[in-house]
Amino acid sequence: MPYLQLDKKYFNKLTIALGLLAVSGFFFLGFWFYTGDLAYISTYFYIHLAFLPIHALVLGLILDELIQLREKIERRKRLNMFLGIFFRQMGMDIMLNLLNLVKNREDFDDRLLVDKTWGAARFRRARRDLAGLKLRMDPNARMLAALMEVLASREEDIIAMTRNPLMLEFESLHHCLLSLFHLIEESHFRGPMEKLRPEVLRHLGQDAGKALIRLASLWLAYLEHLKDEHPVLFGFQVGLHSSIQPMMLDENGDELDD
Repeated sequence: MPYLQLDKKYFNKLTIALGLLAVSGFFFLGFWFYTGDLAYISTYFYIHLAFLPIHALVLGLILDELIQLREKIERRKRLNMFLGIFFRQMGMDIMLNLLNLVKNREDFDDRLLVDKTWGAARFRRARRDLAGLKLRMDPNARMLAALMEVLASREEDIIAMTRNPLMLEFESLHHCLLSLFHLIEESHFRGPMEKLRPEVLRHLGQDAGKALIRLASLWLAYLEHLKDEHPVLFGFQVGLHSSIQPMMLDENGDELDD
């Protein structure tokens, strides 16, 4: 049955192609009967045939690049929508608990301290510097336990997001969620933090540092989006990375308009 449907699909396309060729031939034939100038028709036909590769270049390459650029912009808008929901619901709390484990906090802050003068190039450099930063994590059992408690409370939400097919479009967010889910799995497998050996705590701290780098990179990307699209909200957020807060509302409880 699928083969019949496939054959019908190509048969329909072939019918349309032959119909269009027949219409074109009909007009050429009518022009020939009307003018009797076959040489002109031949010249016109071969000139347009010679331009077909240029048409293919314009339609197949340049136009295709423009379509892909538009799709990329639309995907970025959808990603920023997901990021806004993610940071409101859980990302802020998780980042706060991850930050408690960082020993070289000053180095981290230097790359995450955003101000209103930042442009696209400065954001790119900050993400690049952040990716190359070597975090020194504190393998503190109490703070790791607090982190795992927060992650456990959001386990179902994180799993639901990783299973969302749309997340595969947003590779950076998908990998961040997977790194958080890996920490959750580690906590289930290892057991209570207070009973773990120091080397196991160090391993968990390193995994937490990797998750923090991914999360902070997403935070920078989201701040860049806010600067471009919602400058008022961006103004509230810059400089708040040390005590990350949710999106701020006006006194009436409504989101501020830009």
